[in-house]
Amino acid sequence: MGFSTVTFLFYFLPLALLIFYLSPGKARVPLLLLSSYVFYLWGSPTGAAVLLLGTIFDYLLSKAIRGAERNKKKALLAISITVNIAVLFYYKYMNFFIGEINRALKNFDLTTIHWAAVIFPVGISFITFHKISYLVDVYYSRVEPAKSFTAYALYLAMFPKLTQGPIVRYHTMAEQIMKPEITLDNIFEGSIRFCTGLAKKVLIADPMSMVANPIFSMNISSLTVGYAWLGIICYTIQIYFDFSGYSDMAIGIGRMLGFTIPENFNRPYYSQSFTEHWRRWHITLGAFFREYLYIPLGGNRTGKIKTYRNLWIVFIVTGFWHGANWTYIVWGFYHGFFIFIERLFLLDKTKRWPAPVKIMIFYLLLCIGFVIFRSDNISAAFCYIGRMFDFTAIGAIPSTVLWANLIGNRELFVLATSLVITFFPQPIFDSLRSVFMSRVRPGGITMLKIVTSSLLFVLSLISLINNSFSPFIYFRF
Repeated sequence: MGFSTVTFLFYFLPLALLIFYLSPGKARVPLLLLSSYVFYLWGSPTGAAVLLLGTIFDYLLSKAIRGAERNKKKALLAISITVNIAVLFYYKYMNFFIGEINRALKNFDLTTIHWAAVIFPVGISFITFHKISYLVDVYYSRVEPAKSFTAYALYLAMFPKLTQGPIVRYHTMAEQIMKPEITLDNIFEGSIRFCTGLAKKVLIADPMSMVANPIFSMNISSLTVGYAWLGIICYTIQIYFDFSGYSDMAIGIGRMLGFTIPENFNRPYYSQSFTEHWRRWHITLGAFFREYLYIPLGGNRTGKIKTYRNLWIVFIVTGFWHGANWTYIVWGFYHGFFIFIERLFLLDKTKRWPAPVKIMIFYLLLCIGFVIFRSDNISAAFCYIGRMFDFTAIGAIPSTVLWANLIGNRELFVLATSLVITFFPQPIFDSLRSVFMSRVRPGGITMLKIVTSSLLFVLSLISLINNSFSPFIYFRF
């Protein structure tokens, strides 16, 4: 059950909110937990079962960790992390590794391993990271173990952030779970944020997918240079508005329920370097890796060589976290490489370059990385990248696909609008916003929010009815 479905918008969400608002204070946590499990069961029964068993395991182990002596605490933490990583590995990566082993065995004419494909539980990567952060924080006494099983279970299963994050640490949610701040202002602002996220997904990301998907499915012999660039530009817009749209919807629903969920995006393509990009893109994932991998490895406190090593490890793991495919690992290596050379010398060398030039160069390099991310395999990625820069092929490839069949007037309008939104200069935006806020009364701003969000919701609903369902990209991660 995705956020951008009629079932969710008109049945599940209104009913879940109504039950939550009308319930007495003590009943809200268990009832919201029940709603969250209904939401998860709808799309991933296997995942719900794995989540419930894992929640019981973690809850009991966290209590044991808190009361244990130092050496025993380390052993219990090691067991808890090992079990959680093992579960993640089995469901997310075992099909991939068995497939690679069988491919190698076939090359040597050896008997392959018989293997029934494992069903992937939706959102298991995000759930696992929530669990690890909780257990590590309990170990280091950064947070007390959950006061009740239902409180911890709700922290993991809360449906707004269950399948795609943002990744929230337990200490930021503990008191909120016990006493959510339900106010008219939160309900209003949460509704506005939800409508904005829905529009990002339905009115921008989905139309861009209708351009990007056919292009990435084209035979390389029919792929022109222009089509290659159009495809990857549309894909970068698609994945950003798809994922940030989900994050906006999660934050909005959370606020309607009285919870504050952290921001996850801050105009990530409006960056002058990969280093800056990762402070703006999937912010909570970056914070998780910094807190629970980069710093434990030594961070930047152990000399330059080990600092660079730690950065490489973090980004290779980041790539591997995204999925069981060599393309994701190479994508992580690609980002790690640019972070490395930026730290080594590039940031200093480009310090005086004009900001627009650095943004353009960064976005070009980002597009190349996203080709690797989007492609089915490494070979296809390099063929696609080769065609992007094969300028001798301009006008020389008789493509069987007409431009008009790939992108219509609606998609062109969406592409142009989204590029303006994405790359509009921040100083000009801040200046215009300041002037607007100073000249418009609070009542006028409220009315503008109502009119704009209502229009976005109606347009999104029309689009949903007229087009087939398109799942969020990060559901598979």
